[in-house]
Amino acid sequence: MTRLNTNYGYVPDEDYGFIPEEFVPEDVAEFDAMTDKYDPTGQPAIVSWDSFEYFVKERSAEMDKIRAAGWIVLWWVIAKTCGIPLWSSNQGQLGSCAGWSAANGHMITVLYQKMLGAFRFVLINPLAMWVRTKNWSMSGGQSMSKVLMGGNQLGNYPVQNVGMYSTKLTRETINKIESATDEARLHQFGACRLPGKGKSLAEKIALCLRAGLVVSIGNSVRVSGCKVDHNGMRVAVLGGSWMHATLFDGYVRVNGVDYFHWTNSHGDRYKGSDKFGSPESGCWMTLEQLIVFCNGRYSDAFCIYRAEAPADLERMDFTPATVNGFTEPVA
Repeated sequence: MTRLNTNYGYVPDEDYGFIPEEFVPEDVAEFDAMTDKYDPTGQPAIVSWDSFEYFVKERSAEMDKIRAAGWIVLWWVIAKTCGIPLWSSNQGQLGSCAGWSAANGHMITVLYQKMLGAFRFVLINPLAMWVRTKNWSMSGGQSMSKVLMGGNQLGNYPVQNVGMYSTKLTRETINKIESATDEARLHQFGACRLPGKGKSLAEKIALCLRAGLVVSIGNSVRVSGCKVDHNGMRVAVLGGSWMHATLFDGYVRVNGVDYFHWTNSHGDRYKGSDKFGSPESGCWMTLEQLIVFCNGRYSDAFCIYRAEAPADLERMDFTPATVNGFTEPVA
């Protein structure tokens, strides 16, 4: 079965994302109302860009020093070194892309924190928190604001408690999700909505990625494929439109060109050689491409700055030197 996309012809059903075409004003207002209100119980805060920017600049400078010393700082390299199998990023025939963006963002954030001193990693089921924010509905989409609030307030649900991702919601699964609410709260995350559009938004995303943070985004500019460029990087080809939620989750510089890694939730469909061994569920964008990607009809972007809760000072006191145990220097 196919659907008509007037900007790109007929495309498979699996290409849809099902997030709303525009901001959902009430969701945005609710998210913003939580901004900079710290919870003494340890729930990670939702923060404003004005209060967050200084931290991101400091962290990006620290991470740049690590990269300049020759170390590759990429989440799939960390996972491989720690013996953590990569999960399949494939939502299948279900409009759960916002859930996947949040779940992938949570897990990848933990991997970067693990490199810097965090103590554990668990696999998250992208269905559970997403479907709870929709009052158990499996149809249609969900705003990124609502899903990010869910990850902050409800937390994320480990596979060990609720089972693996499925496109079907059974009574058994609902019961498992309902009984795992206390465990989910141990996997909350803090987030910051990134204001702006086009170049302004792209520069904020680039800074977050340099800092070893991840960004969930709902937008209308479509990645129609990929190609290998002159630097041997598998880069995105932009063309057409979609309603979709995806993730930015990595940064490297090759021959003076900045590349930003992007992850989709429709499986390993981005083939081609890649000098950093990135998963085929995504590809890279240059800054110029990132600006185009952020300049569509809408772009709703959030940085996940911290994953897991409650607050733990040892996990917040990162130790960058531990990166030396995770990968070989770049020649």
